[in-house]
Amino acid sequence: MILYILRRLLSVAVTFFVVSLIIFLMMHSIPGGPFDGNDMPVSAAVREQLMSRLGLDQPLWVQYVRYMTGVLQFDFGVPYQSPGETVIQLLSRAWIPSLVLGGLGVLIGTPLGILLGMAAALNRNTWIDYLASGFATLGLTVPVFVTSMLLILVFAVWLNWLPASGWGKPERWILPIVAYAAIPIATYARYTRSAMLDTLNRPFVTVLRAKGLSERRIIFQHVLRNSAIPMVTVFLPMFIGTATGSIFVEAMFRVPGLGAYFVSSIQTRDYPLEMALMLMITFMYCIAYLLSDIAYAWLNPRIRTGGSQ
Repeated sequence: MILYILRRLLSVAVTFFVVSLIIFLMMHSIPGGPFDGNDMPVSAAVREQLMSRLGLDQPLWVQYVRYMTGVLQFDFGVPYQSPGETVIQLLSRAWIPSLVLGGLGVLIGTPLGILLGMAAALNRNTWIDYLASGFATLGLTVPVFVTSMLLILVFAVWLNWLPASGWGKPERWILPIVAYAAIPIATYARYTRSAMLDTLNRPFVTVLRAKGLSERRIIFQHVLRNSAIPMVTVFLPMFIGTATGSIFVEAMFRVPGLGAYFVSSIQTRDYPLEMALMLMITFMYCIAYLLSDIAYAWLNPRIRTGGSQ
């Protein structure tokens, strides 16, 4: 198991390096620079001084090495759009709304999706199955900004039960959390249904029933564990993807989270902030997949031995 984890850590390091290089080259291949916009025009002399001070007049490989040296020391630089604070200070401030709303959406939506998928699998070809499958299909196909607009229209405009946007008071969290939760509910309902149906049709379930085990014990002790691998694979990447902010959900509900900074950092060529955001997401996805792989190997030991067992 230790060798398996070490191999996965090595692959994470290689992935992080490759992704950082690709992101850096892609950012600098976009025409224009951070001081070429018309919002705050600067003279050529001032622009030259700023480029020199920020090291942007150096060759690309020098800029990359300097930046990554800083990253290894947890120094991501200063964002151009907010020079009064460091990138880490800006991210720690902006991440809280995204983490709270997205994290709660996943934590609430995941068990609901699992229950929905279980109900569909255990009542196959009944109205419960059709209803759950229809809901899951709608949740997967309808874009999240459409779901957000419907929530605002129904609960904020027509019924006037909840505020339509903003951040601060807990009642303002409800609609964004529901919009976020729709994603894991639909995803887990589909994964759980298909995984459980596959497991229920395996011979060992028939043997367990022939031995006289109760249906509840077969489902919760044997079928769910053998169906858990797809669910484990999905959970952490989904949590990371949601808890780091959705551009659409945060724009619809005017939440001051990370989503807005993804757009503004690209528009303003804010290289330090853009690199930090992408590296943070990459690192978290790498760790999420690493933990998923470890859980995967724990649930099915044949995976870490390459199936030779």
